[in-house]
Amino acid sequence: MKTKQSDDRVKLLSELETGGRFKIIKINARGEIRRRLLDIGFIKNQKGKIIREALLRDPIEIEIKGTMVSLRRSEARLIAIMEQD
Repeated sequence: MKTKQSDDRVKLLSELETGGRFKIIKINARGEIRRRLLDIGFIKNQKGKIIREALLRDPIEIEIKGTMVSLRRSEARLIAIMEQD
């Protein structure tokens, strides 16, 4: 997915490796899952970091707004992000 900024660093949160930092570009979810993601801090321009992933790569632990959150990769696929340095 590319945005108007057309940057190779734009990808889905599920594609980011452990230790990767990101900034949220867009939430591509609807209904209850969208509300849940917004409620726990996944909002546009919010920054975060992938802390670790489970043994079989699912779920992943993310630090966002000073809070540790675990997301399934299927949920992380709904979040478009831009990698940060």
